[in-house]
Order: sequence, then structure tokens, then C-alpha cells
Amino acid sequence: MNKIWNPNSVHTPKADYNHCALIEKGSQILNIAGQLGINPSGELLTSVEDQIVQAWENVQAVLVANDMSLKDLVSVRLYLTDREHLSDYSKAKQRLFDISGLPTTLIFVTGLFNPLWKVEIEAQAANLN
Repeated sequence: MNKIWNPNSVHTPKADYNHCALIEKGSQILNIAGQLGINPSGELLTSVEDQIVQAWENVQAVLVANDMSLKDLVSVRLYLTDREHLSDYSKAKQRLFDISGLPTTLIFVTGLFNPLWKVEIEAQAANLN
């Protein structure tokens, strides 16, 4: 089991995340490419909140396809195209499974490959399969 925690030698996190994740020796590691708000049938969802929820659902689907779960996530990078989308992110988190405490970095970017894409989530997971 990975150890996700906050060392006493650094500040308390300013949001709902932990500073680090220690991957157990001998773990299988999975890198998940940036997931978008596109559903399995290829449709881009229109609202930013829906895109965020779908991107997280896509992350979870990739984990499940590799016999992993959200508890195996050790690093998440979430890219939003506008600071105004923070309220959408907060609303989306309330609709989602528990993603609290993950080692997460939230980054604001000027844009993604397609201007209609408002969020992208990439992640890394590890387990002792």
C-alpha cells in the first residue's frame, strides 16, 4: 500500500491534498495520459463542470482497466484553462467519488490543444499487483 502523507518538515497543505506519496518497492506503476471531458462515445461535454466530472471518470476507467482504483493514485496534475473555473471544480468535486487528499497539483494554462477543452487531468498510480 502506498503511503500518502504530509511530512512535519513542510507546511500544512493549503487545500485538500497531501504533499507526497511513497510508492511501495516492487509496485507496478501506471502513467495515465491527460484525460479530457470527452465521454466514451467521443462526445465533448459542454459545461466545464461536466468536463471535469467526465475527465475524472475517464481517469477512474483507465485505472479499472489496469486492475487499479483511485486509492492507487500517487500523483495528479489537473489543468484548467481559466481561474474562473475554480467554482466549477468545487461543484464537480461534490459530484465525484472521494478524491480528497490525493497528491495533486492544480495548474492554470492559457489553453489546451482544442480551445473547447477546459480541463485535462493526468495521473500516476502504483500498486503491488
